[in-house]
Amino acid sequence: MRKLALLGGLIGFAAAGFARAQDEAPAEGPAGEPGVPPVASTPTTAAPAPAADVAASKRRMQLGAVFLPMLLGKLSASPNEYSRSTLDEPTVLSPAYGLGLSFGYNVAAGLSVGIAPQAIFHLENNDGSMDKVDAEFDLMARVAYVYAVIPNFAVYAEILPGYSVVTLTSAVAYWGKKPTTPKGLVLGFGGGWAFDVTDQFFVHFGIGYQLGFQKMSVLEYELDMKTRFLRVALGGGKKF
Repeated sequence: MRKLALLGGLIGFAAAGFARAQDEAPAEGPAGEPGVPPVASTPTTAAPAPAADVAASKRRMQLGAVFLPMLLGKLSASPNEYSRSTLDEPTVLSPAYGLGLSFGYNVAAGLSVGIAPQAIFHLENNDGSMDKVDAEFDLMARVAYVYAVIPNFAVYAEILPGYSVVTLTSAVAYWGKKPTTPKGLVLGFGGGWAFDVTDQFFVHFGIGYQLGFQKMSVLEYELDMKTRFLRVALGGGKKF
């Protein structure tokens, strides 16, 4: 009897353990496969942007320098009763060159405003029919719009209004009296492309046209002494 009672107790204990295991077992999945307990999902966060990209997005100022080949130059004066036949037609100038600086500030996405002073040298007629012109100095503002085509490469359009002063060297030989220094408004415009060498440094190439509206006085007469150039810009700079 004692053996039978012990055997019955062992069978009852085994049956209770089997029932408990069935209750704790995961439910079956599709096609009778054991189910997988659900895993608590954790919220995902976007990876932080690289520090270099964040710094580049905060750079709103640009400082640059530019070399300016000035081609197809012309110098003309408005005809009047005092001007001579040599002034009635524009004088063709030899190829000239210039140097410039620029500073810009981004006021909106792609739009920058700033200043772009420049000096143009070797302004000289190519046929010897008129006095030599030394140089032109232009204090210009610059408004530019830049459109990114692909990363690190963009195209731009620009307009450069300003004020101009032209120096003359031997005008006395022609007029018999030294005229006043030609000065007046100037306007440049054009476009080109820019390439970011790094997140800070860039290079650019542009082409455009520049028109001067300078005036001067000789004796009691006032003449328009206008300059015209095909303007090529080769430069680069740094973003801050």
